[in-house]
Amino acid sequence: MAQIDFGEAPFYYQNTYTTLSYLVLSFPYSNAFWFQVLEAQNKEAFLEGMKRIFHHMGGVPKAIRFDNLSPAVKKIRPHGKRDLTEEFERFTAHYGFQLEFCNPARGNEKGHVEAMVKYVRNNFLLPEVHTHNLKSLNQDCWLLAENDRGRIHYQKQLPISELYSADKEAFLLLPEKEFDCIRYEEVKADKYGYVHFDTNLYSSSPRFALEKVLLKISYEYITVFSLDYKEIVQHHRLYGYKEKSMDWQPYLSLVSKRPTALKYTSFYDQLPDAWQSYFSQCTVEEKKDSLQLLSTILKDNHMEIAVQALLQASENSHPSAESIKQIFYQLVNGRGVRVIANLPQHTPSMPTITRGLGQYDKLFKPMEDEDHA
Repeated sequence: MAQIDFGEAPFYYQNTYTTLSYLVLSFPYSNAFWFQVLEAQNKEAFLEGMKRIFHHMGGVPKAIRFDNLSPAVKKIRPHGKRDLTEEFERFTAHYGFQLEFCNPARGNEKGHVEAMVKYVRNNFLLPEVHTHNLKSLNQDCWLLAENDRGRIHYQKQLPISELYSADKEAFLLLPEKEFDCIRYEEVKADKYGYVHFDTNLYSSSPRFALEKVLLKISYEYITVFSLDYKEIVQHHRLYGYKEKSMDWQPYLSLVSKRPTALKYTSFYDQLPDAWQSYFSQCTVEEKKDSLQLLSTILKDNHMEIAVQALLQASENSHPSAESIKQIFYQLVNGRGVRVIANLPQHTPSMPTITRGLGQYDKLFKPMEDEDHA
C-alpha cells in the first residue's frame, strides 16, 4: 500500500522567486518515500510525476490511496463511487494498481503522505532551492530520497531501507511500455494564428488564422497539428499567466515567398526592432534572401541568436544575408567574431622616384661597360 499527494514550496527558479509543486509517493509500512518537483498540479503533471516514480523505482504499488484531487476525480457519487477523469482511468488500467480514495474532507485518512509532504519540504526544500533546470534538480531528488533511508524506523527499530525492501517485494511488474501522458484538444486559432490554452498563447502558422487546429498536450510540450494530423509546430508548455510562445519559422517560411507583403503581415510588428529596421532597408531580393535565412536559423535556434548575428554583421555597413549567415555560424560553432587586424596608421616611407628616360640609361650603362671590357 502506498499514498500520494502534492505539496508546494518556494523556489528560485530561472532567476525568479516562485512557488512550485512537488509530488510525494510514500509507503506507510517502511516510512520510505519518493518525490519529484513539478511546475503545476494539472492532469499531465500528476500522471507524469507518478509515471516517473514508478519507472525509477522499477515497479508499481499494488494499491495507492488518493484524496479526491481534480486530476483524478471528476465527480464524487453516493456510496463511495467516483467518476474518474478519462486520462487517469486509462493510466490506472495501464499500470494495474488498485485505487483507494479518502472520504470527502477527510485528508487524515492519508495522514502518512501528508506528514511526508511536510518532512520533504522542511528537510530538502527549505530554504528555497535555487535551480535553473528542473530535470537536474529531480535527479538530485532521487538521491535525497534514497539517502534518507539510512534512518532507523521510529517504531520498528529497523533501517527504513530494510523495510522498504519488503515493500518492493509486493510491487506489480512494470508494463512493457511507458504510458504516454498526453491528451488532445481541438481549438480555434485567432486572426493572428495564435491558439489560446490555459491563459497562455501559442503560435501556429498564418495559414491557420481563424481555423480549427488540434493540440497535443503533455506536461512539457504543446504540439499544434492540423485537423488531418500534420504537425505545424511544437512549443515548450508555459506555466505562467498570459505568456506567449512564438515560433517564427512557419510564418517566415511562408512570407519569404512574397517578401513585398512582409510589412503588411499580422506578425511584422512582433519582430525584434533590429530585424524590422533591417528589412526596411532591404531591396526585394535582399529581403527574400534574409527571410529565407531567418527561417532557416529559427528552425533549430532561438530568435536571440538571430538578433545577435544581425547586430554584429551590421556594425560596419548594411549586411547581406550571406554576411549574417557567416556571423551566425561563427556564433553557433563557438568561434565568436574574429578579431579585426590592427593595420599601421601610416604607410611606410618610399624612395623618391625620378621620372624620365634617363633612368633607363643608368640601367643599361653597366651592361655596355661589360661588353667593352
